[in-house]
Amino acid sequence: MFVKVNTAALVGVSGYPVSVEVDVQRGMPSFNIVGLADMTIKEACQRIRPAVKNSGYPFPMDKVTVNLVPADRPKVGSHFDLPVAIGIILLGEIAAGADEIGFFGELSLDGRINPVQGILPLVMAMREKGIRKVVVPKANADEAAILEDMTVLPAETLEQVAEHVMGIIEIEPYVREQCTDRQDSGLDYAQVRGQENAKRAMMIAAAGNHGILMMGEPGCGKTMMARRLPSILPPLTYEEQLEITGIYSVAGLMSREEGIIRERPFRAPHHTITVAGLVGGGSRPRPGELSLAHRGVLFLDELGEFRPAAIDSMRQPVEEGVIRLKRNYGEVTFPSQVMVVIASNPCKCGNLWSTKRICTCTAGQINSYKRKIMGPFADRVDIHLKMQPADTGEFGDAGITGREGFGMSSCEMREMVVSCRELQRERYSGTGYMANGELDEKGISDYCRLEKSGERMMEEAYGKLGLTMRGCSRIIKVARTIADLEGSGSIREEHVAEALSYRLSGEFYGG
Repeated sequence: MFVKVNTAALVGVSGYPVSVEVDVQRGMPSFNIVGLADMTIKEACQRIRPAVKNSGYPFPMDKVTVNLVPADRPKVGSHFDLPVAIGIILLGEIAAGADEIGFFGELSLDGRINPVQGILPLVMAMREKGIRKVVVPKANADEAAILEDMTVLPAETLEQVAEHVMGIIEIEPYVREQCTDRQDSGLDYAQVRGQENAKRAMMIAAAGNHGILMMGEPGCGKTMMARRLPSILPPLTYEEQLEITGIYSVAGLMSREEGIIRERPFRAPHHTITVAGLVGGGSRPRPGELSLAHRGVLFLDELGEFRPAAIDSMRQPVEEGVIRLKRNYGEVTFPSQVMVVIASNPCKCGNLWSTKRICTCTAGQINSYKRKIMGPFADRVDIHLKMQPADTGEFGDAGITGREGFGMSSCEMREMVVSCRELQRERYSGTGYMANGELDEKGISDYCRLEKSGERMMEEAYGKLGLTMRGCSRIIKVARTIADLEGSGSIREEHVAEALSYRLSGEFYGG
């Protein structure tokens, strides 16, 4: 007897269809799973037998072989329990339409179905195969149901699923509640006193999806500026929500109550994080902080305290927007299109630029700190901003302890950012680019033509500021965003001048 059941497997944060083939032949009682199954799946033999019996169905006392197709790709995860158990139960039974359903779920010994990780990319793999109906654990139903063209059947027990497949009962499709309200974190740039130049730089960074490095003495507001950045970023599109939710689902970080990620991620890893923690990895590769911040913000506070190997590991992923991990069975990829926000002191003690405190670092320590911060990774960050403590004149009539708002609010800044992003989306339609910060050399050549006066200014800056060609390209991209914020089709001299002001030079680059 032979039965085939549909399911899927995960590689990185993507799924691919898998056929579970169950065959029973006469012989010594045995239960074998083949097809590059990991230990979690092989242990399923010990879960499935009692689960089937405790659900009221006989387990074959013959030679049972389960083949996972394709057999040349590795399979991991406990979600194979349910499709294997259903395949065994359906041996010799009539189950019309079972081949049009995908099955996912981990089994308890009493037949209850437990939730699993990565349900969204698994269900998406079924959709790509043309299957529009899936059985998932009840706890995973809300997440799976964000795919609007899929019928999601939430199940609690193996017996319930078996009776549905055999036409005895019918599981009602899950209907999720729609919620489009944007969550308010309570963080607003109107709460920031002074630092209008820094606010302007943050708005430019958000408008063009540029990375930003803020350097200044402790307490000048670097972290405060960074944590308010999500409040001015444009809302996620439906496709971006699916991308991010899939990543968090695989990582096991999805909230059972939420079901979908609606806000852009903001990740702030500690400086003791390992390379694997940043870029992902492990024997069963899991996404790292770079992927968890995909389509959002990766905040690196005190970059100088991070391990050099960790800093270097971020170079290529940040520039290419993808992480590639080589394994003996092939390549695993994770997305990493992030907006990098870096905060750093100018030296180890932080007082190098202070007018109120004395720097206790030696010349050697200062130079060593500079080399660590202003290396190849920082050169890949578009905006470099020197920050100073706010002057008392910037506090306004309310003074230091007042409660009045200052400057533009996050709502006003977000309106300008969204308008600028929409302009870029129209300009780059069909090109593969989405924002100015993503432009490569060809994109800069095609879309960032400078006026003659701007070209002369860039030539002078290249010679005087010690910039690299990569640094010049990033300044031009920032100038393009500044021009877009003003609604200018051309990049004028004043746009280049402002972009150049957002690049640390002189006292820092010159050592």
